[in-house]
Amino acid sequence: MYDIDNMKKKEGVFLIQLKNVSKFYYSKGMIASGFSRVNLNFDVGEFIVITGESGSGKSTLLNVISGLDSYEEGELYIEGKETSHYLASDFEEYRKKYIGNIFQHFNLVGSYTVYQNVALILRINGYKKKEIKEKVPAILKRVGMLRYAKTKVSKLSGGQKQRVSIARALAKETAIVVADEPTGNLDSESAEGIAQLLQEISKDKLVIVVTHNYDQFAPYATRKIKMHDGKVVEDEQLGLVQEEERPQRLQGTAGSISAASTLRLGLRNTFNIIPKFLLLLVVFLFVVVSVFSEYTTLKNSDEEAAKMGYNDYFSNYSENRVLLKRNDGKAFTDQDYQTLQTAGNVKSVVKEDILLDYMISLENEQFYYDAYPKNLNDFRAKLAAGRMPETSKEVILAGDENDYYLQRENMDQVLDKTYKITLGMGEVIKVKIVGIAYEESDAWWGTLYMRDAMLEKMVRESYGSSSKVTTVANDTNLVYEVGSQYYRPIASDKVKAGEAMVSEELNGYYKNGKAAGQEIRMKAENLFYESSIHVKIADTYNKKNFTAKTELKNFEDNDGAIFISTQDYRKLFTKENYQVTVYVNDVKEMDASIKAFQNMGYVPLALKDTLITMGSELVSIVQVPMAVFLVLAVFFIAYFVIQLILRSRSSYFSILRMLGLAKKSIRRILDVELAAVVNIAYGLFLAVIALVHQGVIQSEYLKTLADYMELPDYVILYGILLVMSYFISGKFARKLFKKTAMGSFREEE
Repeated sequence: MYDIDNMKKKEGVFLIQLKNVSKFYYSKGMIASGFSRVNLNFDVGEFIVITGESGSGKSTLLNVISGLDSYEEGELYIEGKETSHYLASDFEEYRKKYIGNIFQHFNLVGSYTVYQNVALILRINGYKKKEIKEKVPAILKRVGMLRYAKTKVSKLSGGQKQRVSIARALAKETAIVVADEPTGNLDSESAEGIAQLLQEISKDKLVIVVTHNYDQFAPYATRKIKMHDGKVVEDEQLGLVQEEERPQRLQGTAGSISAASTLRLGLRNTFNIIPKFLLLLVVFLFVVVSVFSEYTTLKNSDEEAAKMGYNDYFSNYSENRVLLKRNDGKAFTDQDYQTLQTAGNVKSVVKEDILLDYMISLENEQFYYDAYPKNLNDFRAKLAAGRMPETSKEVILAGDENDYYLQRENMDQVLDKTYKITLGMGEVIKVKIVGIAYEESDAWWGTLYMRDAMLEKMVRESYGSSSKVTTVANDTNLVYEVGSQYYRPIASDKVKAGEAMVSEELNGYYKNGKAAGQEIRMKAENLFYESSIHVKIADTYNKKNFTAKTELKNFEDNDGAIFISTQDYRKLFTKENYQVTVYVNDVKEMDASIKAFQNMGYVPLALKDTLITMGSELVSIVQVPMAVFLVLAVFFIAYFVIQLILRSRSSYFSILRMLGLAKKSIRRILDVELAAVVNIAYGLFLAVIALVHQGVIQSEYLKTLADYMELPDYVILYGILLVMSYFISGKFARKLFKKTAMGSFREEE
């Protein structure tokens, strides 16, 4: 036989050793001592009882020994290894590997059964399901609680709860069992049973008990330590350990909690307390609806703002308009038109595509009106007044019925009147409005329906006004740019085919100072084609003879122009059709239509994607930050409410931490719990949206919002909710781990 003092010689180091260890508390600028300069050694096989009056520091000492609390001075050794450098995660690993706790207030999970409480510590330590099923019944039988395996802990007596607490400590198979006032709330009979059970455990473990009532443990203790005012005043050896009975030290078989156990615990906690689950579900439904409403409102605003966009090149940029060109660059054929007209989601095909962006103005002394030319064959409305055109110079004017001049009482001011139209290249033509029709429109312009001959002239003029024309005079390039007047080709009946009449300015480009009789080449270039003609300069003009030679009155607006015959003008600008417009029925199916056109051999361009959307930029500048702010506000509201709800679970997570579960694992359990509620809330939301689409639930508000949602949007919304729940759980976990395990638990008490 040998006493404890000789163990250091035989084993080399003690299991636990404290050298001048002190613990201080800081509160409101005041420093209080838990205990100071304690020197103690502990080893396996001892049943140590620490006693003393309240406030003597005995429980604080036990918390430091078990790694539940930190220390500020001295050194704590675990099997000879220093711990002053330990982080919180190191102490959690220490508790999991070495410590089995028996708490004064049990620290059991009240909503779990007896079996689940003991199984919990095994799950934390990485035991498999099969091992748990084998170990738990045996441990419960050892402490006399097997018959209560399926009973919820909340229904047990104090003595029964303490036995479950001991069973949980035994399940870890650690070298050290610490018990803080294990009989403080028990009757004498139950207390005697607990003392005997702890004495039995101490045969192969180090057992340290803190108690006010030393007499209950005196018959079983091998060592008595008494504390007073934070100091050890007595350390008395009471019993001896026989050498042959002295066991090998147990360090436990602690492993990491498995993913399956993490998932199981998270899902169990989701539904374990029904009121808590319902409250969380309501909060996340609120989050789902709030984020959904804000997201769809933002999309709606963005879409409405996009409709207010503009394009410097295209004048008619309806959201359902698509431009098409052939992949091979060739002109469109009748077969192309027929194929496109019968394609899915196609409302109409416009051959004279270029005219959709060619606005003209009708004017006389009393009337001025802007309109887009269109083929009379496309006229589908009913005449509100007048008749159908019979000649090429007769047209139908269609516009909004609220337009002042098109109202029935004012039609006489417009109908059967002649108007002049100045074309892009400067040519002036006259038309007569013989019919008026109403077409729904939000714009201030209308549509001018005309016959083929007049439409052909419009197409030719639109090509001319959008082309770059280069005239080569004696190897000098004279370039007409759109919007300029110099070197602009103008069709004139005063010039013969193959000839041209130019400004006297061109005389300066020739050596003899005479342009007449010289040949020039004119080349037109635009988006669709290139064309050129060779003509001979037959005559020149100046300001004095301009009107006599051209029959035009405004010299300043036409000075520098090159007059050619109508025949040559048509050669230069009239070509086959290289571009058409298709109007789709459903804009929401635009992407599918674009892919269909590509598969048919065309190059499509949806004009809604080409707009410069100042309104959309305004949405981005103002509404996007506002939306982000509102989502963050929802996040923080949800977080604070969820935090209050999770306070009911704080003691549970604190218990997990005290049992040695790491922050990362606790975070994962909380992630699973919140993610499960999010999925249920989102599933209910999707079910409601489905019922709204089917008309089972009548809600115009939800239906309007849901119309803006597509599959990617639902995925984005789901992702936002998962990220939000992830950050909430992270924020809660960080708060839980701001203090030591004991400090966190005290906060929840």
